[in-house]
Amino acid sequence: MHRRQFIAAVGAVGTFSAVVPVDSPLAAASNAAAVAAGASLIKGTPVVFAPVADGFTVTVALNAPALVRVEYGETAALGAVARSDSCGFVPHDDVAVKIRLRGLRPGERYHWRVVAGPLSAGARKGAVERTATYVTRTLAPTAGETRFGVWNDTHDRAETIQRLHEGRGEGDDFLLWNGDVSNDVNRREILPGLYVCPKGVDLAEGAPVFFVRGNHDVRGIWANKMTDFVDFPEGRPFYAFRSGPLGVVVLDTGEDKPDAHPSFKGVAAFEDLIREQAVWLGRAIASPELRDAPCRVVFCHIPLRWHKEARPDYARGGYDWVSLRGREAWGGVLRQWGAQVVVSGHTHRAAWLPPSGEWPFGQLVGGGPRLDVATRIRGHATGRELRLVMERVVDGTVLHALSFPSVC
Repeated sequence: MHRRQFIAAVGAVGTFSAVVPVDSPLAAASNAAAVAAGASLIKGTPVVFAPVADGFTVTVALNAPALVRVEYGETAALGAVARSDSCGFVPHDDVAVKIRLRGLRPGERYHWRVVAGPLSAGARKGAVERTATYVTRTLAPTAGETRFGVWNDTHDRAETIQRLHEGRGEGDDFLLWNGDVSNDVNRREILPGLYVCPKGVDLAEGAPVFFVRGNHDVRGIWANKMTDFVDFPEGRPFYAFRSGPLGVVVLDTGEDKPDAHPSFKGVAAFEDLIREQAVWLGRAIASPELRDAPCRVVFCHIPLRWHKEARPDYARGGYDWVSLRGREAWGGVLRQWGAQVVVSGHTHRAAWLPPSGEWPFGQLVGGGPRLDVATRIRGHATGRELRLVMERVVDGTVLHALSFPSVC
């Protein structure tokens, strides 16, 4: 089942804290009553997003109004507390809270846990809940090597996500989730289960997560609320970072049809975002972190190259298999930077397109959401080379093993 058939089938069936907006008072009262009756404040398990050299973000979903803090430290004794936001409030909400830890040391392991207490007259006084204690390592830009994993197009498939999670590398520095975690976001209540605590998975167990938006993550009337749960290193859905010898650019390809397409109900404005990224990208590649990186990779959800590149007939149900808008805006700057490979998803068909005369970067595309076609990508960068291995999730069969010599 390829991408379009799959989607049709699914449709038929120092610290800084960011606090999520509160849902309706009626929902809050109902949640508070549930907690008073003995339900848990914390919903599922937390997750770590947007690691950088000096920090990362912890997100926790909630069942009811709660005051939240993160206790952390370089040992299991913890000792430090992130308990206030930039405006002087203790982080609190009844849906989810994001807390960003800053001022940490590069490449250091930090122990942490989330602590939540009730925030309602009907809740048990003094009742405090704590998550398990986790360990997360900040990025090390000057390290001699880096390892990472890549997922894509999980589309809320619990079995696939669980199998991917079971295969996470213990020594990885980060996991990059390359888009289409959702099918669409037309119900606000599904957001925590998509991005924080998927069924049967504790995302905080393992490397911290970089998130890349896919076209289905930006589809639906509540898709703009994804950022209440997910965090990005620079606050925007496009960003760059350095992990050891690896320079990384993350780009947002937006939707797979023009903004004016009637199916988007007037809420899409991704063409402006693509143009904005072109300006940003020109500045980003001039930074020392990217300019001097021996290995150079680009992540975006919709591929920048594909086998068939004719513009689709959108009026007759066509959609983009390749982001020609993105490539036209960014291709020249990526050539200038010396990008070696673009890693994407979207098509639900695993593929490798080698560099060509016109496009000197290769294009690697992961598989689809169904377990028998799902793939994972493992990456390892040193000062000498970048290696990418794509394998089937179901049996570990290697589909592509690629090596790119360092550019400097």
